[in-house]
Amino acid sequence: MNLRSLIEIVSKGQFIRPILNYVIHYLESDRPDKNKSIVNYINVLKLKWDVKYDEALEIIDGELQGLKKGGLYYLFLDQKIYILNRIKQKEDVKKVFEELKDNFDNIPVYLRRLVVETLKNLHELYYESDENMEKIRYWSESYENTPATKGFILLSKAREKKNEERYDEAVSLNIEAFKILKTIPHPSGMVQALNNISWWLKDTNKEKALAFSFPLGFYLGYYFHDNNFNVFNSLDTIFQVQKNNKDPLVYETAFIFSRLVSSLSGDKKKIIWNEFEYTIHDVRCFVLNIRNRNRNYLNTKTLRTFIRKEIGKEKISIDSINISERTLKEFLFEETQYIQPSILRNIIDALEFEIDTSTPICIIKELKKKDIDKKFEINLEKFKNLPKGRQISEFFTSYLIHYYKGEIDLKKVIKEIEDDSLIEERCDYYTKELINSIFERNPKIEFNSLLTNVQKQRIYTNKNITFNEHPFYLGRKEVVKRFMKDLNKKNLKEFIENYIGLDTTQKKTIEKFIMNYGRYYDLKDIPKEFTPKVPEEINPFVKKYTLKRKPLALSFYVFEGEDREEFVEIIGNF
Repeated sequence: MNLRSLIEIVSKGQFIRPILNYVIHYLESDRPDKNKSIVNYINVLKLKWDVKYDEALEIIDGELQGLKKGGLYYLFLDQKIYILNRIKQKEDVKKVFEELKDNFDNIPVYLRRLVVETLKNLHELYYESDENMEKIRYWSESYENTPATKGFILLSKAREKKNEERYDEAVSLNIEAFKILKTIPHPSGMVQALNNISWWLKDTNKEKALAFSFPLGFYLGYYFHDNNFNVFNSLDTIFQVQKNNKDPLVYETAFIFSRLVSSLSGDKKKIIWNEFEYTIHDVRCFVLNIRNRNRNYLNTKTLRTFIRKEIGKEKISIDSINISERTLKEFLFEETQYIQPSILRNIIDALEFEIDTSTPICIIKELKKKDIDKKFEINLEKFKNLPKGRQISEFFTSYLIHYYKGEIDLKKVIKEIEDDSLIEERCDYYTKELINSIFERNPKIEFNSLLTNVQKQRIYTNKNITFNEHPFYLGRKEVVKRFMKDLNKKNLKEFIENYIGLDTTQKKTIEKFIMNYGRYYDLKDIPKEFTPKVPEEINPFVKKYTLKRKPLALSFYVFEGEDREEFVEIIGNF
């Protein structure tokens, strides 16, 4: 294996993981003893991306003891300093920093740009706390001419400007870095750039921070699977920014974040809890549950105080509220333990009040249900006017990308579409929301506009609030649409029936495959020798459903070990 060629692939970041899985598969079948250190280096990268730092450090230390000071040695050292920084071992970081800096001239030229990225970024991270940490020089034009390296140098320059509180310059540098990294693409770097902008501005220009949280959410959903650390880190940023701006999307962000945390287990769960414990507790106060079951709301002091204050503020007469005086008094004076949703909505409709983070969640829930109903009244007709095959395809696409799909009987909805029996009375709120989402369009993301437009914080009231599709879902919709476009429409119904017949774990496997098919659809500039081939055992599946071989092969190699074997077994029944 040519180390120089491997570095060209590695520089594209963790998005290139399926190609590295393919490389490992090739190396382990061709003289595994000779390729052991290269395989270990790739495994270190994967462990780092999986936030399994202890396992990665164990491999690194073992390799550093046995390797001569050549290319691979410095590659392992580069990974070591990254991980030591992540686990906040500052003294050890400084030691490795000095070793890399002092030996910089001995590092092979084709590796230096990777080391430059790491050292430059670390210097800016420690800029305020340790002035004695000497800067590394990065004068070579070859660094500037390599997109990944240039992108990360710009990110470190942006951090330098942020440390100097020159926020406008920091934002511009992050946008420049984003645009360069998007050409590769390098999703981790792209999301880092957008996350930096939103996080750094959340306390100094919260409206602009909110504007940039939209593309952050979109590219997060577009490129990353559920268990990626970037997803939790960026959703945390989006949640904090939306909460600061009293933005209605904060409730959907809370829902997504909560669902993802609840799906964690083992070491990953501990790491995420340690990192985001405050947010995990905070989001629980914002999670909406709009199940169709017409459960009454608990008559809490918070709810009573809120309603009493708003009635008093507007000096509304009881006659103007569409409920009986007795019912209202029983509620306000706690003579009844619960309040019906219909009664609460009538009270809400008679008032006008500003929405903020202290608004009782049951009120937000009723406002969202009302918003869904209003949109569905229009969208159901649009949906029924689509050709039947398109209805099924669009609904299935919408179904795959949302985390509340488990609340929906997909088989029942598909049958009602086929029988022309899908009517409003048969649809619960989650089904209505999926149909509404079909007609949500992706706003064009114009970074120049986000920079120059003066954003004013919008004031939401119960009269004007609307709950748009979350950008995280919009990003995922784009990748699923690519799969659905290629899928042979003659076999669409059979594909969905096979999917419905799977258990929960198997369904998640197929969903992961579908999304990754779309994510790797346009991946370019991969040398032929590194491009995965479609394995023979899944050839019948490819031909039957007329899928494109390159994105399918890449999506296949996203899976590893037993997960790959399980995937082959699942699609064998399709």
